[in-house]
Amino acid sequence: MALLIESSNEYARGLLRGVLRYQEEFGRWKVDLPEQHRGADPPSWLRRYPGDGILARIETDKIAQAVRATGLPTIDLSAARRLPDIPWLETDDQQIADLAVEHFQERGLRALAFCGEVEFNWACWRRDAFVAAAQARGLEVSVFDIPPETARSTWARQRPKLLRWIRDLPSPCGLMAAYDSLARRILDLCDEAGRRVPDSIAVLGVDDDPLLCRLASPPLTSVIPDAEQAGYVAAELLEKMMDGQSVPATGTLLPPIGISTRRSTDTVAVDDPEIENAARYILAHACSGIRVGDVVATTSMTRRALELRFKAMLGKTPHEMIVATRIQRAERLLRETSFPLDLIARRCGIEHAEYLSVMFRKQRGITPGKYRASFR
Repeated sequence: MALLIESSNEYARGLLRGVLRYQEEFGRWKVDLPEQHRGADPPSWLRRYPGDGILARIETDKIAQAVRATGLPTIDLSAARRLPDIPWLETDDQQIADLAVEHFQERGLRALAFCGEVEFNWACWRRDAFVAAAQARGLEVSVFDIPPETARSTWARQRPKLLRWIRDLPSPCGLMAAYDSLARRILDLCDEAGRRVPDSIAVLGVDDDPLLCRLASPPLTSVIPDAEQAGYVAAELLEKMMDGQSVPATGTLLPPIGISTRRSTDTVAVDDPEIENAARYILAHACSGIRVGDVVATTSMTRRALELRFKAMLGKTPHEMIVATRIQRAERLLRETSFPLDLIARRCGIEHAEYLSVMFRKQRGITPGKYRASFR
């Protein structure tokens, strides 16, 4: 079985991990994985490939023609749809966009923006879904479309336009970039434009590439697509095809895992100074072991009044926001470190690992151990 999947980005590496997991579970395949770059020409040996099937990201006409010429069972792992009559599998961009809009709305942001590249179907699908989700919630939304890469100077030409667009966006604003690398460039432009992140513009990407996101300044919040499961399901479908079973030439869409929240969206913007200050206090101190009483002490309100106004403004109570912030920190530590659970609990402001396990399972429907294992 041939894998025509690049390894130059986190999403593609996730696909490969999913295929590997399938191979390790069933052990029936010999896998051929050429060194492949996104959009590169197909390897010359593919014309005479003696294998039984292909998993490929078919993003150019050359790759489409080469795959078609083999006549082998194939699953397409790209949204480009160069071969519309074969089964394909991708992320669910509607759900990705919904998560992003919900994330911004939870932070009180009413002005939103989206930036993506129109040459990619998935970027256009994310844009359209983001705009629709924002408008359905009565939120203002602005869009910047980067045209197709027709020359090396495309980014150089678009950069000043994008910089002006960023300068003109309302403040505060929540901006979704179609993928992490673009989000990092936008963070640099925000700094150049004098727009503070996250207070003036909160920025979110997609793919949750751990190195790109953690090395960004500030660290980048990102939607986590379930790339590994996509690779696993694609391998499962290809196995059926190679066994002679019929697989419909339709799309299988995998929902995202969630959002990895980092500093780039760590903000609150509501038209109530006391509620905004209380929410910011929670974001800053939730993992230091605070209780709702500590939040009440930062305001001039009674606990009941705070809870009512907080819920009306942000859709959740102070206690719920404390729990959500701690769970988000726990998720990140489970994904990005090998810390034992008791240390993670302390880093999240929770005294006992057992209590973190109960809280995590209640909020996410899975134990911390199983959550961590899904990223290994």
